[in-house]
Amino acid sequence: MKSFIILFNILFVSLLAFNCRGTEFRGSGVERVLLASGDIHNGWYFAGSGEVDLDGTVNGDAFIAGGVVNMRGTVNGLLVVAGGQVNVMGTVTDRIISVGGTVRLSGKTEKSVFAGGGSVIIERGATVGEYLMAGGSDVQVRGVVERDAKIGATTLKLTGEIKGDLDAGVESFETEEGSTVGGNLTVAAKDSGNIRIVPGTVLGQVHLKAGREVPAPRFLGLTKGRLAMRIIFFLSLCATALVISFLFPRQLASVGTIINGRPGESVLVGLAALVLVPFITLVLFLTVVGIPLGIFLFLYLCWLAFLSQMGLGIFLGYRVFGFDGKRGWGLFGPVALGILALFVCTFIPFVNVVVILAGLIVGVGALAIVTQEQFLILRSR
Repeated sequence: MKSFIILFNILFVSLLAFNCRGTEFRGSGVERVLLASGDIHNGWYFAGSGEVDLDGTVNGDAFIAGGVVNMRGTVNGLLVVAGGQVNVMGTVTDRIISVGGTVRLSGKTEKSVFAGGGSVIIERGATVGEYLMAGGSDVQVRGVVERDAKIGATTLKLTGEIKGDLDAGVESFETEEGSTVGGNLTVAAKDSGNIRIVPGTVLGQVHLKAGREVPAPRFLGLTKGRLAMRIIFFLSLCATALVISFLFPRQLASVGTIINGRPGESVLVGLAALVLVPFITLVLFLTVVGIPLGIFLFLYLCWLAFLSQMGLGIFLGYRVFGFDGKRGWGLFGPVALGILALFVCTFIPFVNVVVILAGLIVGVGALAIVTQEQFLILRSR
């Protein structure tokens, strides 16, 4: 077991350390993080706080998390950003990956945009250099998408230009006079009466898939199968938490204290792991000789992702009841109650998405930090 933990940590620390010269971490204990206009940062840039403003230039990939994120500068690389309000007003030379309550793009990216949130808005004057993939309750495309777009939304409104094909799954969709779909338009909706396409706005063919489906019997908004799967997942989390409460009580308690005391670091490490590990796994698979290590990394990430859903539950148990050196049943009780509270929250629309994403990002980050610290302890012995 000791060698197993050490191997996991060597791999994880190596991933985070890869090309980290010039990497900057900002945000521990401050309410606002600013990279001022005129400032230049070379290498990976990490920032997390209540408010993050990036007005300068990052020559590398940027990973940002905050309550409000304003990006007015330039990122010469990939931009990964999450927050309550995300405003991308500057220039990104690589892809944009964004999740937030409101995601607003009014700048320019030379490649694709992948965005999800309550509202996703591509403002007038904004340019997506390649593809757009977006999902949200309200999605509006007012700017220009140079290639195809795939969008899932409750309401979708097109007032700008999509030069390629548009595939949309919606409840309601409309185009305005002056908007353009340069390729084919495919729209799937339950009611064709909620689809409004102004003549002349689609240059290719229009394919409408409309029809009301007979709803399957539901309980708490879920079909019987999905409800059963959710209950099984909840019970498996509780069973895993019970075993860890007896075998590794100190490590389990550390997850709660780390999320409580170092939330920004947990978010940044979680985002980095979720982005880097799949990428490096893919590279290893492409090399053929690295396939065994790639499989190992993939399974490791899946295991972390499963355990991460306990993260917020452990945090809630720590905040409400405290652990105070407890172990076994004394530790499992607060953790189980925290997991139960989050399980109930997953039945609330929109809140369930936030809970799952927050648990995944923060949980993976906290678990990675705990395992890294265990590696350092074991190495020092």
